[in-house]
Amino acid sequence: MRAIVLHEPKRISVEDVEDPTPKDGWIRIKVKRVGICGTDKAFYKGTYVPPKLPLIPGHEIAGIVEEAPGMEHLEGMKVTTEINVNCGECWYCKHGMPTHCPYRETIGISIDGGMAEYVLTKPHLLHSVEDLSWEEGAFVEPLAAVVEMLEMSPIKPSDRVAILGIGTIGLLSAQLIRLITPNVVAIAREDSPKRRIAEKFVDVMTLEEAKEYIKKRTPEGQGFDYVVEATGSTKALDIALDLVRPRGIIAAKSTHGSQVSFNYTLMVVKEVKIIGSRCGPFEKAIDLMRSKMIDVKPLVTSTFKLSDGVKAFEKSFERGEIKVQITP
Repeated sequence: MRAIVLHEPKRISVEDVEDPTPKDGWIRIKVKRVGICGTDKAFYKGTYVPPKLPLIPGHEIAGIVEEAPGMEHLEGMKVTTEINVNCGECWYCKHGMPTHCPYRETIGISIDGGMAEYVLTKPHLLHSVEDLSWEEGAFVEPLAAVVEMLEMSPIKPSDRVAILGIGTIGLLSAQLIRLITPNVVAIAREDSPKRRIAEKFVDVMTLEEAKEYIKKRTPEGQGFDYVVEATGSTKALDIALDLVRPRGIIAAKSTHGSQVSFNYTLMVVKEVKIIGSRCGPFEKAIDLMRSKMIDVKPLVTSTFKLSDGVKAFEKSFERGEIKVQITP
């Protein structure tokens, strides 16, 4: 099969590799659409080194079950797949935290992923996306990660929320949070080419305008109740600390792979909660798209064929790009 293979930072190519063969309870999906995630970009840049190299990246996957030995009833299903292949037996699996299974393999991170014609997964990780488009099916994983953020650190209808970053996670967060509270803004540079898309979903302001907003529209001018940090920048946590009120919440969503320094004392003095989150509930994400409460189609800014995988990665770093997807 053809696949995008990352050999080392900045060295990626489209190659012929051996078809994956499902064994011992695994199944094979024929990939129809896969997204380039911030984690994939960090692998490419070298700021985040995957546990396996060479690696076929890609974990935002939609496709058709092509081969399921002993489970032929699954064949032909239009699906997406969760990415953490857990053991099901350890303490974390038995206590409802399978994504933290210490024995897990992670599709597109520690084992080969979906930037290929085929990918292997386990049947218990499948979710039907029969009534979604391929581009929506490949958005289930990142949208589920935003749902997880709100389940771990809920927002109240009265909360004032700021979102740092207007990439994929920022704009999915904006749409979802807007269903809970009208008091949500996104913060971006005035010259950001993504603003025209972000403004379809939420009010967008500069950092300076956000500070004026805090003075006039938050209790005692002390800051937002909740700040989503989704910039992919190592400097953004300090900005979030400056914007959040005492005893507020910062939801950390960047996976750039780099070390971060921030004003630790300010975090302690303000008694701020910083909460990380990642993989989340797929069925809830599917329901949100199925019910048209979340619209991901405007976020797909470029689509490439698998044969143009190198160009797809290069394109994903352009400032105007939100989500680049690949169609094997």
